[in-house]
Amino acid sequence: MTGDLPVPRALAPVLDSLTPEQRRAAMALGYVLVLAGAGTGKTKTLTAGVATRVELHGMVPGQILCVTFTNKAAQEMRKRIGDVLGPYSVPTWLGTFHALAARQLRAEPEVAQLRSGFDIRDAEDSLAIVRRLIRTVPKEKLPVPQEGAPGDARQIKKMAERIARLKEDLITPVAAFAHVESLIGRRQSANLHVDHESWRFVVGLYGRYQAILREQNAADFGDLLMWPTLAMLHDAEYHRRWSARFTAVMADEFQDVNRAQYLWLTLLGRTSGELFCVGDDSQSIL
Repeated sequence: MTGDLPVPRALAPVLDSLTPEQRRAAMALGYVLVLAGAGTGKTKTLTAGVATRVELHGMVPGQILCVTFTNKAAQEMRKRIGDVLGPYSVPTWLGTFHALAARQLRAEPEVAQLRSGFDIRDAEDSLAIVRRLIRTVPKEKLPVPQEGAPGDARQIKKMAERIARLKEDLITPVAAFAHVESLIGRRQSANLHVDHESWRFVVGLYGRYQAILREQNAADFGDLLMWPTLAMLHDAEYHRRWSARFTAVMADEFQDVNRAQYLWLTLLGRTSGELFCVGDDSQSIL
C-alpha cells in the first residue's frame, strides 16, 4: 500500500500542504477521479500526484503525461511541478490536449494520411476554408438557415462548428453520412426538431473540406485528436506502442472533456492502468 511506504524528504512539503482528503487522493494509484468545487485545490492535488509518482514510486518524468486545456494552465502546472521536483523533473509530456496530440500525430502522420512537416490550421483558418467552399455554391442551392440568410456569416460559422463537432465525436468524412442520417432519424422519432437539410449539406461539405486539408498537407485542431484516437481504437499495435510509453496519465479539468479527449486519455492510460483525473462536475460545459 502507498500509505505504508516511507515518504521521501523532498515529498514531505507538498504532502504536508494538503488536507487529509487531498493527500489520500494524491497518493492513490490506479484509476483515480477527484471531483471537487472551484478553489478547493484540485490542481495542487494533481501536482502532488505527479510528485508522488516520481519521488515515491520512481516513475520517470518523461513517461508521465499531464494534460490540461489552455497554455496558461499548462504553464502554471509546469511551474508548480517544477517548484516541487525541480525543473529537470517536470514531465516532458505536459501541455494542452491539442499540443500533445499534435506531438503524437507528428511522430506518425500517416495515420491521418498526412506527410511529415504538415501544417496546423487554427479555428480562423478552418472558418476561411468553409467560407471559401460555401461561396462556390449558388445561394439557391444552400439550405435555408433557421436564422439569417443562406451563405451569410452565421451560416458559415454554424457549418464550421458542425464539422468540428463531427471530429469531436470521432466521425470521419466516410462515416459522416450514416452518422447524420442516424442523428436525423433519432430526433424525428422523438418528435424533436432537426434541421436535416443543413446537416445533410454538412456531410458533403465535410468531405470537400477534408480534401482541401489533405491537399495542403494540413490538419485542423479536430484532426489532431481524432486521427490518433481512431488509430488507437482500430490498430492494436499502434495502441500498444503509444500506451506503453506512459506509466501514468494525469488530466486537469476532466469535467470538460469531449468524446475524443476522453477516449484519447483512457486509451493512453490502458497499459499502465494509471489514470488520474481532477475536475468539478458542477462546472461541466458538456
